[in-house]
Amino acid sequence: MDLGQVLKQFEDCLVVVGGWIPDLLMPESDEPHVGSIDVDLALDAEKLAEGRYAKLLDTLLNTRRYKQAHEPFRLFAEVDLQDGEAPIRVDVDFLKSPDAKTKKNNPKLKEGFRPLDASGCHAAFEHPELVVITGKMIKGQTNKVKFRVASIADFLIMKSYALANRDKPKDAYDFCFCLDNFPGGLNELAANWKKRPGEKDVVKSIEILREKFAKVDSYGPVQVVEFHNSNNGEERERQARRAFELVKAFLEQAG
Repeated sequence: MDLGQVLKQFEDCLVVVGGWIPDLLMPESDEPHVGSIDVDLALDAEKLAEGRYAKLLDTLLNTRRYKQAHEPFRLFAEVDLQDGEAPIRVDVDFLKSPDAKTKKNNPKLKEGFRPLDASGCHAAFEHPELVVITGKMIKGQTNKVKFRVASIADFLIMKSYALANRDKPKDAYDFCFCLDNFPGGLNELAANWKKRPGEKDVVKSIEILREKFAKVDSYGPVQVVEFHNSNNGEERERQARRAFELVKAFLEQAG
């Protein structure tokens, strides 16, 4: 809510990515998504020329609600939930595609601020969806904001790259959650990819998934099991089998 209001003038070059997407685009899922506290924003670097990087950062810092973290791609805010507990720190990460043409922006970048290169990030700008939410801002005001959110099909591309480039069990969980809970079913998601056979990111994502979910005991299914962290052996086997079968069915239709 807060970011949607503060960064309204930058909505043409921002797309919400990361762990908030299932909650924002699939709020009626029978199985609740575990959610996220932190916010990831993809930046369209080519639209941030003429000092807009610096202006974006200054716009947030000038609210005095956001502060720069040690990491050059991160800001954070302290959010008081008015529940008698200590405020919660919420990190705001700024990402961009490694292929983005940023040379013309370099002299205008804010010192100490540089978005994180994230493979597959530009997929967020392929078919973003407009989301309207009503709720409270950090200071408690009720408000309504609009912002662009990466589509589920493009979110799966970014999660595929994440599976290849880091070791975070939630990536495999998020991927399988979407296949299991998307309103149109995994058939619709697979059809979206199948319509894009020449896209480099789709081809690469399929390659990654075939490797990571090759067998029931491969990296992908085991990451899902690790995320759920069940002590029940039968449940762990069921989770791995389900993850494997979901991705296998998806790949059979998408590839």
